[in-house]
Amino acid sequence: MKHFIKKGIPLRSTISLLVITAILLTMLTSITSAVQVNRTSLTDNYLNKNESYAKKLASNTDELLITMQNNLKAIASISAREDKMDAQMLDDLFLENTQYFNSIVIADNDRVVKARSPRKIGVSPGDRLTSEQSKMAVEQKKPFISEPYRATTGRLIILVSVPIVDRNGEYKGFVGGSIYLEEKNVLSTMLKEHFFGDGSYVYVVEKNGNLIFHPDKNWIGKNVMANEVVRKVVSGQSGSQRVKNTQGKDFLAGFAYEPRSSWGIVSQTPYQVIDKPLSHLVARMLLVSLPFLLLILLLGWWIANRIVKPLHTLAQFSDAATQKLVPAEHIPDIQSYYYEVRLLSQSVKIALQSMNQDLTHLRNEVKIDELTGLANRRAFDDVMATWIENNVPFALIMIDIDHFKLVNDSFGHMVGDEVLRYLSRLMSLISSEDDLCFRYGGEEFGILVKHCGLGRAKDLADRLREQLSITKSPTGHSITISAGISAFPVHGRSAQQLIMKADEALYQSKENGRNRTTVSKLGG
Repeated sequence: MKHFIKKGIPLRSTISLLVITAILLTMLTSITSAVQVNRTSLTDNYLNKNESYAKKLASNTDELLITMQNNLKAIASISAREDKMDAQMLDDLFLENTQYFNSIVIADNDRVVKARSPRKIGVSPGDRLTSEQSKMAVEQKKPFISEPYRATTGRLIILVSVPIVDRNGEYKGFVGGSIYLEEKNVLSTMLKEHFFGDGSYVYVVEKNGNLIFHPDKNWIGKNVMANEVVRKVVSGQSGSQRVKNTQGKDFLAGFAYEPRSSWGIVSQTPYQVIDKPLSHLVARMLLVSLPFLLLILLLGWWIANRIVKPLHTLAQFSDAATQKLVPAEHIPDIQSYYYEVRLLSQSVKIALQSMNQDLTHLRNEVKIDELTGLANRRAFDDVMATWIENNVPFALIMIDIDHFKLVNDSFGHMVGDEVLRYLSRLMSLISSEDDLCFRYGGEEFGILVKHCGLGRAKDLADRLREQLSITKSPTGHSITISAGISAFPVHGRSAQQLIMKADEALYQSKENGRNRTTVSKLGG
């Protein structure tokens, strides 16, 4: 009987898909690698740039502080020579230093104010300074830069002071220059130009982690020691790293320590600024690669087609050859450069020639039904007799096409023959290699199911019947069948008994409305 092989995925499609997948994966790998390399390069560039920038600003700050302290020393020298600093003189000196200080105060060694400028700063000559920073300036008796503190006026201030020493080296007090952190001051004037459109900015912290300069004035005076970069820079380190700030935002930060004041200067850029150039890079790579990609895809498809075409021809021919005998001279001569294809083609030729001889011999011996390709009545009788003689258990399924005369009358005998072949193919498809599908005569068929009980035989018949009812036949519509089943030895020990029982069950299926399977009753 015929053995049907389910068709799988064509080799041509598989190779083409493999080529396309390999090309796309290669392209994806290249783009991913390029993006990763450029991401690393951009990250390093921003880190190095911000570190260099922070170091430059630290150097500028150091020079600024030296200038500020030198200017205060000059005022201290004048104050040491004068018993009493003239208010107008101090105003003139302050005007020369307005770019550095928001106010200047001269105090004696008891922290009593001797002069101040400008005059409306919240303290007057004769007032005694009470801040801890003024006490430290007197105690240390040397140049001093304070931590930020709130003055009695409510201002957040940094005090830069130098001692006043007379000609005899006796300490007389100090000159203090104030920087108002929350107002326009020397730091904001120096650093305000260092803002960028990409979101980069600079900020300054003192040794305790408090902000003394920030582009957002609301942050001035707040402690940001939770920031890893701030902890490093106030400990005296300089460098760069990627960091999340106290708000959880991702930055590429460079930082530098300014030892004179113990301040830390940080220049940082939002990490996401590198996304835009990376997006442009991917777009350019795709645009440049597209023509080459299309060319490679076409070339890959052509090569795949050249490889597969002879195999496809051979497969189509082999499929057709399983349906009918093919004369040896009709076997195609497959031309190919590939050794495997040539060898396979030659093997198929030899196999088909041998199969043709075997099939011819088999048909002469077994008598295959020419219309359907199934075994005929003679083969059925011989196989049944052999199985009964050898006590091989089996079931007999007798099948009849419902209303087959109507098919011939409505569509003609040629279509009727196609319906018979259609049923034969489905019978062969659902049966196993040990079973025998046969044409009993006319529109009546049968299946001898080896080593089978009534339950399995009924399942097989129902599966065939259900498949026919949901599939279009050559008429354009589905057909139905009726079936009857008997089994050896439960329904008899002769072929005649078994056929009679199966025919009775088949007739019962017809009587009960057709399109059904009936199993012969035991003992009937």
